Amino acid sequence: MTRLSEKTMKYVKDEVVSVLFNSRTAMYASQVASNMGRDKEFIKRMLLELEEAGILTRFDRSKKGRAYKERCRWRLRPEVEKAFRQMQ
Repeated sequence: MTRLSEKTMKYVKDEVVSVLFNSRTAMYASQVASNMGRDKEFIKRMLLELEEAGILTRFDRSKKGRAYKERCRWRLRPEVEKAFRQMQ
């Protein structure tokens, strides 16, 4: 597997944030990956790093309150989304 530079990783993370901002709903990692044309496991790693940075929120329960067994949905944190809207 090829190692990516920090610049490229930052670009991919920016792309992930852009996809989530434009969707306006919580998305699964597979949806983000297919939207970007990237590998699901790679995007999942980027999503976890963005969550650690405080940019994303992970939802591990459905709208009805049932816990997901193997997957989760991702969304921008409200304060991050608000900052993006002010920039536009």
